[in-house]
Amino acid sequence: MSDYVEKFICGKYALDYWGVPFLRGNIEPPDRIFPEEYVIFVDKPIYRPDRAKIHTCRIPGAEKYVDGHACTLPLVFLQVALEYSIHELIYLGLQICSYREGSRPRSTVKELQACAEELQGHRGRRKALRAIRYLENNSRSPMESILYMFLRLPNALGGCGFNEITLNEKIDLDGGNKTYFADLYVPSCKLDIEYDSEKFHSNASALSKDRERAAHLEAEGYRVVSVGYTQLNNLNAFRNLARQLSRLIGKRLHIRARKFFENYVALRDLLLKKGLGVRSRFRKIHWREVPRFSGVRAAYDVYLAAWSRLIRHPNRSLVLTRAP
Repeated sequence: MSDYVEKFICGKYALDYWGVPFLRGNIEPPDRIFPEEYVIFVDKPIYRPDRAKIHTCRIPGAEKYVDGHACTLPLVFLQVALEYSIHELIYLGLQICSYREGSRPRSTVKELQACAEELQGHRGRRKALRAIRYLENNSRSPMESILYMFLRLPNALGGCGFNEITLNEKIDLDGGNKTYFADLYVPSCKLDIEYDSEKFHSNASALSKDRERAAHLEAEGYRVVSVGYTQLNNLNAFRNLARQLSRLIGKRLHIRARKFFENYVALRDLLLKKGLGVRSRFRKIHWREVPRFSGVRAAYDVYLAAWSRLIRHPNRSLVLTRAP
């Protein structure tokens, strides 16, 4: 009887195998080479060569999440969950479920959810399920993903909490004769939020098309807001953008979460491509490092109290305790 056990590519090595876009320079260093990693779906001693990591997995049902010689992305998402911060993991999920014109999505939010719910006992399951709550299909660029995170994530994760936002929603005009896709869309107020990159939206032809597109949408009752990199990078500009969207959506933006401070800075790290695994919660955040939204000054006093407790008791969680 043969003792051969088939092994499957897994972990970060599988992210390269499946070609997940825009990892390098965003949540991984540009020149990072992932070491070979494999998994076998048995629980017994095996030979482990020095050049590769080989893991064992005995979770019932995990063996069906393979395709060819590699684990599929829903399982890989669980495998790498503990290696990334929550913001990096959400960004990764958005890129896994991204869609490029002329190609098929590598995976969908529904597939990630189904795998995480089924494979109870997996080490990365709890964190993966938390990240999946904030995922959407069909992001078409890394900046769309990051803009979505700034606007969609709750205050406790550093975002504005506009939870109606979807990605690349299809909009049919003139009885279906003309079709557009909204980068970010709020259905309740027919709001189209467009990210205009300098690379693709700065020449005269692109500007003319953008104006024509906006005119068509506004003629049928849609509202169009264009966002550039400066409006994300500059704190005052982002504050003004968020306030404008708050008025249009009809949702008040008021910060109450103590975790807003370190998590907004973590989002900034992702935007500026300087985080790459650095956890912002381990340094004290100044209130001037975040937009001056309503409630920020009062929430910052609560944050300082929690930070003081962390300094005195570094092994404790940075979590508030209620007064008796």
